[in-house]
Amino acid sequence: MATVEQVKKALIAVEELCGKCPVCTPDCPVAIAKRALSGLKYDIEAYEQYQSELDNEMNNELK
Repeated sequence: MATVEQVKKALIAVEELCGKCPVCTPDCPVAIAKRALSGLKYDIEAYEQYQSELDNEMNNELK
């Protein structure tokens, strides 16, 4: 499974590929990759937060 750190590294790599065009179009492969990786990063962070909350609940119930 991808980790947030791996996705951050991928985002940095994609950012380095960006030519900083005066007008960025939605169909630009770099823009598409950035959006996809940003979404993946958000999903992983949300999942990790959810798992952390579940772990805390489980630990509290065991006490």
